[in-house]
Amino acid sequence: MTVPELLAPAGSLSIAEAAFDSGADAVYAGIGALNLRAHSPNFHLEDLDELLQIAHSRGKKIYAAFNTMPDETMLSDIRKTCEEIKSLRHNIDAFIVSDPGVIVTCREILPDMPLHLSTQTGTFNTASMQFWKQNGIERVVLPREMDLEEIRTVNGAKILDTEIFIHGAMCVSISGRCLLGAYMNGRHPNRGDCSQPCRLKYRITTLEELTVDSCSFDAEETEQGVYLLNSKDLCTIELLPEIVQSGVSSLKIEGRNKSVHYVASVVKVYREALDSYQKNSDTYKVLPVWREILDSVEHRPYTTGFLRGEYNLQEVFTSKATAPTRVIAVVKASLRDGVPVLDVKNSFTCQDTLEVLPVGRNAVPLRIQIDLITDLEGNVLHYAPSNRLVICQSSYKLRPGDMLRKRVE
Repeated sequence: MTVPELLAPAGSLSIAEAAFDSGADAVYAGIGALNLRAHSPNFHLEDLDELLQIAHSRGKKIYAAFNTMPDETMLSDIRKTCEEIKSLRHNIDAFIVSDPGVIVTCREILPDMPLHLSTQTGTFNTASMQFWKQNGIERVVLPREMDLEEIRTVNGAKILDTEIFIHGAMCVSISGRCLLGAYMNGRHPNRGDCSQPCRLKYRITTLEELTVDSCSFDAEETEQGVYLLNSKDLCTIELLPEIVQSGVSSLKIEGRNKSVHYVASVVKVYREALDSYQKNSDTYKVLPVWREILDSVEHRPYTTGFLRGEYNLQEVFTSKATAPTRVIAVVKASLRDGVPVLDVKNSFTCQDTLEVLPVGRNAVPLRIQIDLITDLEGNVLHYAPSNRLVICQSSYKLRPGDMLRKRVE
């Protein structure tokens, strides 16, 4: 059985490598500020070349987000970036684009570059797909606002490959077509400068009669206000069989601003789920450990979004994404005797009980105790300091890519 590509976000080389280690088939990353995450840790062109080399050596793909909606003053930057990309040693596997002017420029300067149409463009129907196919698009990222039946219908026409979001943050507007930030503080979401005003708390000052019952919800205002526009986070692990059967080509995880822990954890779960479905589609079930891992990363309350026709997607009492765990260290390498070298993110001691998120497929998280911590010269340390490489010993054999995490009290 053929399963869709699993596509992960990456804001850095280390996150991209963690995504590949955890089972991602491809990664998407931003180029400078010319994408809809302009304030993310995007890639400079020299870093992008290194990322491409790493990915292609492992048989993986890199898609570059080039999906800003530029004004006239930005067009020269678009052309300059396209010209610079021609000099890269390794080829980008596809651009993610949305603006027709960017598409025309890419076609002129990089005529062989595969183009994927961003969800920002809002392609809801087969007529739109035919239009974009005639203009050189090879894949469409479908809007989050489509349900499974609509997705099955457009895929049944077999016009273009399609990609959908399966996990991560959602936008209260139609696929990012929001002007609220530009209106309130001059930060334009469609040029990568979204200030996320939907996550702010608001006070209710008027109450108009609601005529559409299915779109109403209760929101009891407190002294702290209420988050009227704040959406829940998407999680589709339980819908995976229906999603695969809908005919999509790629399953996309949102989160270019997310941590290495988040990306590795979410990719690991969906990789194992896809492998399980491919092995035996008739016996697919969501394992408790998958839910546990997804609950361990920072997230808002989960929803299946519009895929099953759910329309009350707001979380009105808080907008903060919370997590019960935090990453303590990542295993960077193993010495000749198998002793692991750890890249410490947050300090810890031998007295701390830590959790291992194993990088291997179907390996479940487990708790361990560190027996000894030393520096790279072998000097015993009382604790592992942050932002340092240390050597640790424990009864469990740690492998490169494994993550150590700790429960947040």
